[in-house]
Amino acid sequence: MKYLIRIFAMGELPEIEITKDEYAEFRKARTVLSNALAIEEKYEIIIRNYVDFEKQVLDITLAEMIREDFRYSSFFEARLSLNVRLVNLLTAARLYVDQVNQNIRECIPDVTDSKDAVKSLFSDKYDNHKEYRFMETLRNYVQHRGLPVHHTQFGSRWTSLDDDGLMEFSMELASDPLFLEENGGFKKVVLDEWNGKIDLKQATRKYVELFSEVQEAARAIIAESVTAARKLIEEAQNRYRLIHSGSLAGLSACKCPEEGEIIAIPLLLDWDDIRIGLEKRNRKLVNLSRRYVTSSVKTSTKQA
Repeated sequence: MKYLIRIFAMGELPEIEITKDEYAEFRKARTVLSNALAIEEKYEIIIRNYVDFEKQVLDITLAEMIREDFRYSSFFEARLSLNVRLVNLLTAARLYVDQVNQNIRECIPDVTDSKDAVKSLFSDKYDNHKEYRFMETLRNYVQHRGLPVHHTQFGSRWTSLDDDGLMEFSMELASDPLFLEENGGFKKVVLDEWNGKIDLKQATRKYVELFSEVQEAARAIIAESVTAARKLIEEAQNRYRLIHSGSLAGLSACKCPEEGEIIAIPLLLDWDDIRIGLEKRNRKLVNLSRRYVTSSVKTSTKQA
C-alpha cells in the first residue's frame, strides 16, 4: 500500500510519498472543511428565505399603494404568498437546527463535550427570548396543524400635516393566538406570553437575529479546527508546488493499493473559498428586530 500526494490524472506526474497517518489527517481535514461549509450553506438558506419574506411584504404593500385593490381574492392572495414565504423560512430554520449539531461535532470530533456545547446554543435562545419560543412552536404547528399568517391589514398615514408631508403605506401581518389555541397543537404557556395578536414581522426579525447569534457562536466553536484543516491543505499544495510548476487541478492525497481502485482525497480549496465568502457576507445581524426598510424620500428642510 502506498500513500501519495499527486495530481489525480493520467500521465507522468510528480509524486510525494506520505505516511498512512498523514493521509488520515488529510481525510480528517476534508471532513472538517466540508462540514464547516455545510453550516454556512444552511445559514445562507435561512437568510435567503428571510429576505424573500421581507421582499414579499414590501411587494404587496407597493401593489396596494398603486392599485388599491380591495377585492377579497386580492387579500387572500396576499396572505397566501406571505404564508409561503414564512413556511419556507420556518422550514429552513428547522433544517439548520436539526443538522448543525452534527456538522459542528464533525468539525471538532476530539472535543468530548461538543454535543452539550451545541445544544446550549439553542436552549439559551429558547429560555431567554419569547420570540424564539413562539417561532419554534409556530414551526411545529405549521408542520402538523395549519398556516402561520391569519391576519393582514394595510394602513396609510401622513408623516406630517405640513405641505412637505408624505403619505406612508404599510402592512401588518399577525398570528391570532385564539385561533392557534382553538386549532390545537400550540403550547398555551407560549401564547400566554403575548398580549393580543402576534406581530409576525417583529417576531420573525427577532428570530432571525437570534439565529445570527447562534451562527456566530458556532463559527467560534469550530474556528480553531477549521483554520488548522485549511492550513494543512495549503501546506500540501505548497509542498507540491516545489516539484510541479503547472496547475494544481486534481491535486489529491491518494491511497494506492497494489491491486484495486485508488482512493483520492482532493487537496483543493476553491470550494472552501466559498465558505469564507459566505462567512464574510453573512455577518452577525445586530438589532435586526429594530430595523426596517423604507423607500421614503427626504423632504426639504424649511428655512427660517
